[in-house]
Amino acid sequence: MEQTHGSWGNRTRIFKWDGGLVTYLDLVPNQRCSYHFHKTAFNQFYVVSGCLGVKTDKGYTTKLTKGQAFTVEPEIKHEFQTYEEPTEIIEIAYVRYDSSDIYRQTLGGALEVTDEPER
Repeated sequence: MEQTHGSWGNRTRIFKWDGGLVTYLDLVPNQRCSYHFHKTAFNQFYVVSGCLGVKTDKGYTTKLTKGQAFTVEPEIKHEFQTYEEPTEIIEIAYVRYDSSDIYRQTLGGALEVTDEPER
């Protein structure tokens, strides 16, 4: 597990795959991350303990408490912030699902039923 540290707290990367990553963040009080956006990634924040604010370029801040989650879509500018208490969150970043991302080699359908076993 990869660990990094910032002024806002500690980050532990739990799991990473080609389509995204899962990170545990142990955040200190009264801090914020950079205001930023992602071209293709969704960011989902799940609060384990404490209170997290998520500010977006939509003009509002959503306050989350234990057990609540918030998803920021790609290309939406955002930042998270903490308040008076330490906060723990799980952050899941994942890329946009594309339903056209399937390249069929054959068509599906009914199987032909025979009495002979397949060889």
